[in-house]
Amino acid sequence: MVQNDMNYHDLIEKVYSVSDVDELSNILEELKEYPTNSQLEKLFKSYTNDESPLIRCIAFEGLAKCEIKDTEIAQKAIEHLNDEDIVVMSCIELLAEYEYLEAVPYIKNLLRHIDAGVRCTAAEALGDMNCKEQLMDIVQVNKVEVDDLAKVGQRYGIYLLSNESDEISALNQLVELLYSSNVTASYRAMSNLIAVLNERNRSLIFMAFQEKLKEKIENGFKTDLEDNLKAYFSYTKRSNTIE
Repeated sequence: MVQNDMNYHDLIEKVYSVSDVDELSNILEELKEYPTNSQLEKLFKSYTNDESPLIRCIAFEGLAKCEIKDTEIAQKAIEHLNDEDIVVMSCIELLAEYEYLEAVPYIKNLLRHIDAGVRCTAAEALGDMNCKEQLMDIVQVNKVEVDDLAKVGQRYGIYLLSNESDEISALNQLVELLYSSNVTASYRAMSNLIAVLNERNRSLIFMAFQEKLKEKIENGFKTDLEDNLKAYFSYTKRSNTIE
């Protein structure tokens, strides 16, 4: 339990005694891994207006894990949707996690944000929040999108919001980005494909991951891909099949 975790208490003590941003961010990242309690919620709230964008970002990431979805926190996240890009993305993810529908108009406006990561995250959030009325907006921005990272989020959102009859077509468009030369986009596509994995699309995603393994890819990506195959498909290299 957190109450009896000496490392937790050491981190809490340290957080009030450090002044270096990098050291503080490392401590907050560690605390973010603990189950959120009232003490942590109060702590993360206190950093949502910190002068460092990184600290603000981590604070909202920590608050996104709160079991009780606080309207005050959601409103604070909306206020920061014009913040630095990394903060905006963490706030979008918090609002999606909270399923805070009042934020939908604000998130919709971010579909055309200058930063590809923000555009990606906004489209993902609208999909996760099941905002079917926003489907055509995502489709329209995807038609003119030039950045593969943003396309990943858009096609993920399109897949989640599509009718069942359009799911395979939408999924194939997301699978295409698994082979992107943009490594960040390819990673994101892998994660999003795992997120939408179900019995209907299982074989398609498995085959896509196998094809990706045939490419010359960096060892870290290859390891993560193989780990996903083992975790979600009971994959063995020897048989190259789903057990």
